[in-house]
Amino acid sequence: MSSSLQDLIVNLSSAAIAFAAGWSFDQLSDLWRFRNIRGFWKPFATSDLRVVTSIFIKEEHYIWERSGLVGVGDVLALNELRQQLKRAGVDQLLITPSHQLTGLERQGNLVLVGGPHSNLITAEVMQRLPLTFTFGSAETHDANIYDSVTGDVMRCVMNSDDQLVVDQGILIRATNPFDRGRNVVILAGSFGFGTSAAAHLLSSLEILTQEIVTQGNPFEAVFSVEIAGGTPQHVELKKLRQLDSTVLRVGT
Repeated sequence: MSSSLQDLIVNLSSAAIAFAAGWSFDQLSDLWRFRNIRGFWKPFATSDLRVVTSIFIKEEHYIWERSGLVGVGDVLALNELRQQLKRAGVDQLLITPSHQLTGLERQGNLVLVGGPHSNLITAEVMQRLPLTFTFGSAETHDANIYDSVTGDVMRCVMNSDDQLVVDQGILIRATNPFDRGRNVVILAGSFGFGTSAAAHLLSSLEILTQEIVTQGNPFEAVFSVEIAGGTPQHVELKKLRQLDSTVLRVGT
């Protein structure tokens, strides 16, 4: 074998080893970096997992789009969820508009995107859980968040031009009230920015490292998010409480 051929083989072997070592390091790095996200979503990685979106289908919306309308914030939340769930081993994500979810599908693992004013299933589930954080009435378009423990009221902030500068929302992980062997996560903003921010909060160590969360306990949380340039910025966790998973207001 000529020396030039030997040199070529040595160089190719070195390159292959370096590539394999680099790939292994990247893989291990990702496994470590995203371990909290995978831990949170692992119980949801089942064949009956379904993401349920808000949809606007009332007459004033139907005029413009006969298939219904989905908010931009919800779309951003869906994109973030897809990335998180992929790290937990979920490659195919079933997405269903809330008004199309069947009774049987309600009994699976659910991720509900959007608040109770725009997502029928979110409203049904929140009515059945022993929550202390709730939104105001849909009839009066009340997007405030009410704390039944302290009596506090959280409000969005508008600037002098009536532009939203601080949104807020509720993040919930609980037993699915339609099947106690399954789980539900709710990402609900007062407006779409808050819904998008809820998805990003689920990738944040600020909540993923909380003891309540790491132990897999049901919880409810409220947060705020600054809006700048039409984009959610820093998400601030305000309150986090454990839910009593044995209490369900069934049939409410």
